[in-house]
Amino acid sequence: MRHDRDSREKEHYVPDTEKFYGDLTPSEDFDTISDGLDFTPLPDDWTILISDVVNSTGAIERGEYKSVNMVGAASIVAVLNGCDGVDVPFMFGGDGGVVAVPPGAAKAARTRLGALQDQCEALFGLTLRAAAIPVSELRGAGTDVQVRKFQLSGDNHLAMFAGGGLELADKWLKDDTQHSWHLATEDAGRSLDLEGLSCRWQPLQARNGVMLTIILQTAGDKVTASQINRKLASILGRPINDCAPVQNSNLKLASLTSANLSMERKALRGRYGRYGALAWTTLTYLFQSLAERYNRRYAEYNAPKYREELKANTDFRKFDGALRLVIDVNGQQADEIEAFLEQGFQVGDLSYGTWRSEAALMTCLLFDLAQSLHVHFIDGANGGYTQAAKAMKARASEKAGERG
Repeated sequence: MRHDRDSREKEHYVPDTEKFYGDLTPSEDFDTISDGLDFTPLPDDWTILISDVVNSTGAIERGEYKSVNMVGAASIVAVLNGCDGVDVPFMFGGDGGVVAVPPGAAKAARTRLGALQDQCEALFGLTLRAAAIPVSELRGAGTDVQVRKFQLSGDNHLAMFAGGGLELADKWLKDDTQHSWHLATEDAGRSLDLEGLSCRWQPLQARNGVMLTIILQTAGDKVTASQINRKLASILGRPINDCAPVQNSNLKLASLTSANLSMERKALRGRYGRYGALAWTTLTYLFQSLAERYNRRYAEYNAPKYREELKANTDFRKFDGALRLVIDVNGQQADEIEAFLEQGFQVGDLSYGTWRSEAALMTCLLFDLAQSLHVHFIDGANGGYTQAAKAMKARASEKAGERG
């Protein structure tokens, strides 16, 4: 009887941990999220799938920043398509991605991400490195991985992370001595399914002159991220939401012959084959362009409805232990924001990095258009998050040198 009871308890435990993220209640309160409040620890038996483009800075300097973004998004899509509908948290980092998966999806996630790592150079001309790290190992090293859901429109949401575990996972990913977590050739699946990855919009031109990418972390307890958010809104003279990069005025389809559509076709070859991917992207693009031209619905694509949902479903602001923003501002506002952040940095209240560009890039995940399930990743043009992170590290190193 004891064995039977233990078996029943185990059978009850597995579905619960598999459904952990799906059962979380989404929140619309970004201030408490950015302050790291009310997060829930991921179960110990979950795994963090993390990836990034090797030498993304060099690729960006060669003008390949859209390819870098595409690979970062592809690393998320590859894993999601192996999760068989299980709701899992993910985050886009510009030159890579993070997905946390339950034990039932861990093997498929490894092989799907391994397939992308194996084929990335042939498809996109970039090298991807990836790792699968148990949450229990990150906790054992003194960090944690906690999560909250941020509500977008309808049934769409974004994951936000806290606890320092993702920062440590990123360090392990880039550490050549951490071989036990890195995905190797034997982890690569034979087929690569990137269905849902889409890249059909022109760069989002800044309406006010500057697309400002910001990464910042608070230090100590003198200032909170929500206080910083309120100060930024004061400088902007309006809510931060009103400075989101996507607006009707800058939302324009790229051409059928653009590099964007070429990358999408490459991404879909694993599912449809070379000619099937060409036919699929051409046909769906024609329906989409007609719908956009006449502002109506063709097939599953409802242009006015989709654009409104799209504006609400971007990750232009997010939190993973650091607050990350891409906002559309004018030159004076950018100067004032950077002066405010520099003042906070000098007194030890925060660390930060920024990057200015004339546009933002958007890469899309289309789960089910009929059900209005889609989210959209935003990055500053010319390597926004990568360049802001680089500036943040340089500023911290310089200050450390001054103290030394």
